[in-house]
Formats: sequence, structure tokens, C-alpha cells
Amino acid sequence: MNLELEEMNHRILGLSHNRPTLTKDQERSSLPMPSYHGGYTSPLALLEEISVKEQEVLYYQRRLSECKAIELLDLDDQNMIFRWKFFGENAWDVAADYGYSRRGMETRIRNEIGKLM
Repeated sequence: MNLELEEMNHRILGLSHNRPTLTKDQERSSLPMPSYHGGYTSPLALLEEISVKEQEVLYYQRRLSECKAIELLDLDDQNMIFRWKFFGENAWDVAADYGYSRRGMETRIRNEIGKLM
């Protein structure tokens, strides 16, 4: 989700260059070549999509903060859950940051939540 928002912001600022790759013959040609046109002709449409994504993120943040079981977990466990499930980070990367294998992280989270139920 965060990567999508960052990509949209780059498109608004003109920092991204989404051009098709040309063959060697096309690069040498003096003829006009195909150009890529993004899905939006208006920056306002892109801003609207960004605001919709941000509202979705805020909605899920509020929903997660209302969950009392999450608050009872250890801070590291909370961070693992948020990074893995909410922010959509790769499970292997999150587990490695906390010194677990992917399966070990899943087992730990499942066991910790099971203790609260």
C-alpha cells in the first residue's frame, strides 16, 4: 500500500519515467517511436486516487487500533503483525528482522494470539 502511494506521488511530481524499452533498430531510427502514456491525463484524478488509498489506510489503522487483543501482545509481536499483514511487507524479510524463519514467525504469532483467547 505504501509503495503504491509512493509511486503515485512520483508520477505527480514527474519523477517516474514509464517508457517502453526500444530495440536497437528503434533507437537508431529517425521515425517517431511509441511513447507510453499513463492512465491519467489529469493530475487531479491521480490526487483523488491517492486520497482514496490514504483513506483506506486510515480506515484499517483505526480498525486495528480498536482490536484489544493486538494491544495485549508484546510490542515486537505487534510490529511483526503490522508490517507483515497491514503494510504488506514480505514475510521472509519481516521474520529475518526479528530473528525468525517465516514459519517460526507465523507459529509465534499464532501461539501468542492463542494465549490471549
